[in-house]
Amino acid sequence: MESPSEGQPRTPPIDRNRELLKTAREETYKSVGGVNLSAYIWEPEMDKAPPYPRSVAAFFFSSGWDNGQVAQFAPHCVYFASRGMTTICFDYRVATRHGTGPVEAMADARSAIRWIRMNAVELGINPGKIVGVGGSGGGHAIASSVILNGFDDPSDALDCSPAPNAIVLFNPVMDTYSKHAFGRDRWPDQATCKAADLIRGIKPGLPPMLIMHGTADRVVPFDGSYEFARKSTKKKNLCRLIEFEGQGHGFFNFNLSFEMYEATLMAMDELFVELGFLEPDPEAGLGKVD
Repeated sequence: MESPSEGQPRTPPIDRNRELLKTAREETYKSVGGVNLSAYIWEPEMDKAPPYPRSVAAFFFSSGWDNGQVAQFAPHCVYFASRGMTTICFDYRVATRHGTGPVEAMADARSAIRWIRMNAVELGINPGKIVGVGGSGGGHAIASSVILNGFDDPSDALDCSPAPNAIVLFNPVMDTYSKHAFGRDRWPDQATCKAADLIRGIKPGLPPMLIMHGTADRVVPFDGSYEFARKSTKKKNLCRLIEFEGQGHGFFNFNLSFEMYEATLMAMDELFVELGFLEPDPEAGLGKVD
């Protein structure tokens, strides 16, 4: 087999997620500190769109609050747009690009949901059928919008609810304050760290929640999701935890394992149908993507 000549440039591998992101419509949902934050929007084709305002899924990438790629959930967005939803990937502030931390991420997630609601007519969506989806630090940010008070951007329309009507989380940071918590040193002080702990914030009346977490996650401990689900269920909330035995952090990503990506996507699809956010799919199942 011939090998490229020395010094000959190699063609970089195609990043499918970034290519899919290019198929979205980009809008600015928030300007803060001289930074414009983008929303990447996919809408269903006419023959897939329901004859009534659509449900919307808002995705917040995995970050640990320091990095991450907004294109991470582009494959999920394309799939659910094909099922009749409007889907949006939101960029939000992280340390490596903006010099910020988890508090700013939480504020941006709240701003994003408010932006959806305030633009519901233009987006053609039902403001009462918003699903917030997030991984890792992005999961904490969007889950905090339904569990915790405060952490708002003061320039937001605070009379508009920042809470989605359902939540889906991948290996989320639920525990910020115990000795085993991920990222305790990333908070401005211990009081804020404690106030941002989602397990401590559990209360009755939370929206339906699906959590998917690998039991072998060495980044964000699985125990945090287990404890959250146990305590939230005790409060009579609908909180389902799917344990992915032996899987590590990020197991659900399309570019890591199609099998795990498909399994988690179908779990989301089933929940959305159950909640009335999607019509049942007569041809359920994804099939292998090239």
